[in-house]
Amino acid sequence: MGSGTTIGGGGGTSVGGGSTAGGGAGDGDASNKISKARKWLLAISILTLVSGFIMFAIQQSEVEKQIRAAEAQIANIDPATRDAIFKEKIGMTWDQAVKHDRGQVKLLLGVNIALAAIYLGLFYWARRNALAATVTALILFITVYAISAVLEPKTLYQGILIKILFVAALAGAISAAQRERRLAA
Repeated sequence: MGSGTTIGGGGGTSVGGGSTAGGGAGDGDASNKISKARKWLLAISILTLVSGFIMFAIQQSEVEKQIRAAEAQIANIDPATRDAIFKEKIGMTWDQAVKHDRGQVKLLLGVNIALAAIYLGLFYWARRNALAATVTALILFITVYAISAVLEPKTLYQGILIKILFVAALAGAISAAQRERRLAA
């Protein structure tokens, strides 16, 4: 972030210029931490989008493979009997189950696209209000991965280094933005 960029929205402190009240040696450090956090927000947005499409392709392939395997197993069963068995076991007909499974894969892609868009929005918002944007990003990030860990515990350790680095960058930016707000007050 360059000179003249404000933190805290409306009348915040200028970061990086050193010309505002309280502008000392620590301002460059705060600016660097906030800039780094913004870059991490952009990186997480891109990673979420790319990994969402990769997971979509993998999951779609897996679901189609499972559908073909199931179709082979039930090929000799009359469709009405098949649907009655499916209704009894899972509460859906065969066609409903297939549609449901395919829909789940599309839903996962939609969630990842939405998260990527939110992180991108937070990246831009951090220009105007770094504290609110980074706190929001941290809460969102932790919430998403907590929900993922509950639904699929193995995801807790997947990409752990990226998760740790992102949380550390956001924590540093939150601290820097709070310091800037105190200086502005």
